[in-house]
Amino acid sequence: MTTDTLSNAEMFVSKLPQSPADRWAGDDLPLLEPDNSATAEDLDERPSNLGVLGLVDLILKRRDTLDRLIRDPALQPILLPRFLAISLIGFVFFGVAMSLVLTSSHVWPELASITHKLRGTTDSLVTFQSSPGMATHWWDGSALKLTAAYAFGLIAATGVCLPSLYFYGLLAGVRMSLLDVAVQALKSKATSAVALVGILPIYAAVGMGIVIFEAPEPVRIGAFWLGLILPFIAGLWGTTALYHSFAMMCDTLPLERRWHRTCFLRRLVASWAACYTAVSPVMIYTLWERLAR
Repeated sequence: MTTDTLSNAEMFVSKLPQSPADRWAGDDLPLLEPDNSATAEDLDERPSNLGVLGLVDLILKRRDTLDRLIRDPALQPILLPRFLAISLIGFVFFGVAMSLVLTSSHVWPELASITHKLRGTTDSLVTFQSSPGMATHWWDGSALKLTAAYAFGLIAATGVCLPSLYFYGLLAGVRMSLLDVAVQALKSKATSAVALVGILPIYAAVGMGIVIFEAPEPVRIGAFWLGLILPFIAGLWGTTALYHSFAMMCDTLPLERRWHRTCFLRRLVASWAACYTAVSPVMIYTLWERLAR
């Protein structure tokens, strides 16, 4: 069959009258409208309240949304001081609660110089001495010094360890600026502060129970030490949040290397957490000991 014959047959078929069913079949098909649900969801996920309370709500309920927001360069200068405010407020709450537990127990920690400890002239850096009254250490400013040492010491330790976190991110191949690292670190610190405030009522109840029921001396000393290291226990939540935030930033890496780099980044974040855990107690103790003089 020649090409001319095929073309003539196609023209003949195209001129045949169409049946009503064929002509209007298209009207029975559902109209495909653009799906705006994803766009609406994305708009809904961007909260209108990015104040301190709004960020606390995001930390507690919508951490994935918060991880996406902190990657916006336009929002980073706004979020940075607010994360810092959340961190300071949480650590101040801790200092006040810890001071209440200590003064209610009629004890107060006495600090020795690190130099004396290194020289062997003292047995312990911290000893819990009996206190004459509950209000004594509030009036002489000791409670304020404890609160300031923890609040500023934990933040200052973050600043000291910040360059190493930036270097670890570059070592893992994650594209991020120093501002990105600062926001990530303070978001992690704010998460730790929120977790610390959540733990405080439980610890305060335990501390008051020890005082009321007159627990043995080793139990009391153990409870006091538990309170002093409570910010580091709450810091586990901040470390987890930091890792998840850094893992989300691995989407800037090529797909074939993303999995290996994510595993490597997990180890780097753990290394930075260990470095911070070593620096922050020294920073807190140094500030506390200097203020207590």
